[in-house]
Amino acid sequence: MMTKNLRKIAAFLTSLGLLCAILMTCSGCGGNKDKEALLGDWVATVDMTEMMNDELKAGLGDDELMSYFDLGTFSIKVNLSFKDDGTYTFSADEAALEQSLDNVIEVFRNGIIAYFEDTIAAQGADITVDELLESSGYTLDGFLEEAFDKEDMMSSMDEMESSGTFQAKSGVLSLTDDEGTGLEAYTLENDTLTLTGEGVEDGSLMGLYPLVFTRK
Repeated sequence: MMTKNLRKIAAFLTSLGLLCAILMTCSGCGGNKDKEALLGDWVATVDMTEMMNDELKAGLGDDELMSYFDLGTFSIKVNLSFKDDGTYTFSADEAALEQSLDNVIEVFRNGIIAYFEDTIAAQGADITVDELLESSGYTLDGFLEEAFDKEDMMSSMDEMESSGTFQAKSGVLSLTDDEGTGLEAYTLENDTLTLTGEGVEDGSLMGLYPLVFTRK
């Protein structure tokens, strides 16, 4: 159950790729002035702490057990670039994602140790955590690897990447890639680009908005 639900977290990461295809097809053309204002490289930090905690709580199914795992903040960086030839690229920062996953694994390592130490103490048993896990056919590292398939989660990076052409007009950004065209409502103020999420109907994405980019 734990492994199944943790892998759902990777699905949430891949859902970022839907930023480029979440509404209807677009048949309009963008204004040159609006397009030019977007040109350049942008970066945003996406806070997924609440999503992560909700999935972990559902997977653990025990508030007392959940108290051993303080994830702090789980976030990833995403990059969005607009070029003067009318093309764009969207991708996640692989190094930042890997660091966030490493932090989660470390939190779980410490939490699991603390949980089993308390369990052993409550039972008055004369056994170490390693010995307890070994009696069930596990090692601590093996237990963590089964719970967290890091390579599987990192592979979601490919799903998050997108590239194609863009148009912009009157606060609506049109992004076209190999899978079609999607619209994003946005505001632009100086060096801050905000995807507002207005009109988004996918409930799993709503927690990501507003998505605020700053110009690099």
